Amino acid sequence: MAANFLLIFFALFGFAFSEVAQFTNCGDSDVCDINEVRITPCKKPTMCSLKKGTTPSIAFDFTPKFSSDSITTGLFWDSPGGEVPFSELDKANGCLYTSCPLEAGKKQELDYSLQLSKKLPTGKYTFKWKIWTDDGKECCFRTNIELKR
Repeated sequence: MAANFLLIFFALFGFAFSEVAQFTNCGDSDVCDINEVRITPCKKPTMCSLKKGTTPSIAFDFTPKFSSDSITTGLFWDSPGGEVPFSELDKANGCLYTSCPLEAGKKQELDYSLQLSKKLPTGKYTFKWKIWTDDGKECCFRTNIELKR
């Protein structure tokens, strides 16, 4: 009984400090739907402020319109000059952060704890998160992030 209470308490505690972030879908809607993006902590959904030297959680729900045994995932700064990969999560095995195999039409969650180095430059950025398959099917979203000291 006490274990169930603790589980419910921590689930509600985490929910209270997570925020559904605003995002835009940048992938082909015929391939995948991004349903929701959650960033913990985030107090302002239009521009989540994250502190350097911390480990925020980024989770998103997606519904692939394809089946695949494996996926690759990556986080990028969507800069005016092109995508700049985030070194910690560049071409990573996506099955480490969501269940595989993926089934067409089945909603899934990808959850990742992002370590933000204190050496990252302070500023406002558009982050782009992508998942893709070996045969080129890609699903992605963009969200705005502010990195603070």
